[in-house]
Amino acid sequence: MNFLRAIGNLLRFDRANWKAVFLCFIVAIVFWLFNAFNKTYSTNVRFPLRFEYDTENFIPVHELPRQVTVNVSGNGWDLFRSHFGIKLPELAIALEHPLETKKIVGATLLPQLEPQLGKLKINYVVTDTLHLKIDERDAHLFKVVVDTKSLRFKEGYGLISPIVLLPDSISVDGPKSVLHELPDSLSLLLDDEGINENFSREMEVSVPSGVNLNRNPPTVKVMFEVGAVSTLSLRVKWIRDRQPAATDSIRITVIIPTRQEADVRNMHNQWVATGKRVRNKKIIPARFNLPPYARIVEIDSTTNE
Repeated sequence: MNFLRAIGNLLRFDRANWKAVFLCFIVAIVFWLFNAFNKTYSTNVRFPLRFEYDTENFIPVHELPRQVTVNVSGNGWDLFRSHFGIKLPELAIALEHPLETKKIVGATLLPQLEPQLGKLKINYVVTDTLHLKIDERDAHLFKVVVDTKSLRFKEGYGLISPIVLLPDSISVDGPKSVLHELPDSLSLLLDDEGINENFSREMEVSVPSGVNLNRNPPTVKVMFEVGAVSTLSLRVKWIRDRQPAATDSIRITVIIPTRQEADVRNMHNQWVATGKRVRNKKIIPARFNLPPYARIVEIDSTTNE
């Protein structure tokens, strides 16, 4: 009890005494800050970068470096101002030959950095090397198609109309080397499962990620009809070569709209397969004159001769 009473007596100040203690505490902090900020320190400073080149004829393959880091030393007040309240200016780097400039050694930027740091002294450039990859700007027109293998219908349902895309082609602007590596057509993948009704949706055309490519337009509208379908196995005439003697027949499995089944059974003898190609060491027809609503899912093959 005596111990608690002693603590109570120690804390029993009037308001004037508490104000004095508080002011002393504030003054001590101020003196400590002034003393600390008058010392010399070292720290890292990030400089924003801007590359200047002919952007109409050249384009970076990947995003160019946005900043360079340098280690500086100086008075605490100068360092404080460089981090708070003062925005560092962008460092402009001119690229006279953008195709040939693959990298820039960080140390070579010192003459451009020093005038912008005022009283601060640069100890060294932390960023060792800036890597650049700039190519000629080009633009190509690409056809857009839907990967039919990605379509997942509800059992008993399927595609009963041609797939319509609006527009069916897009323009892609970007690095010449990247555009030349792309296929002639860009595929759309549908991740929907259990499709059982007519489809109509705006879809984004995908291009390789991490590459500076601009699409115009970036999306296309995909539309097709969905309905009940039937699977039929039929034999069709196969003209392997141009000589009549080379005529044979082959069995194919097709998916057709159920509403067209009667027509197919009456007219399938008019379907003809022509030419030949090799797949997995087997010979199969190269072309068919099937109606647009019939989709082949399986073709019998013969041993490669």
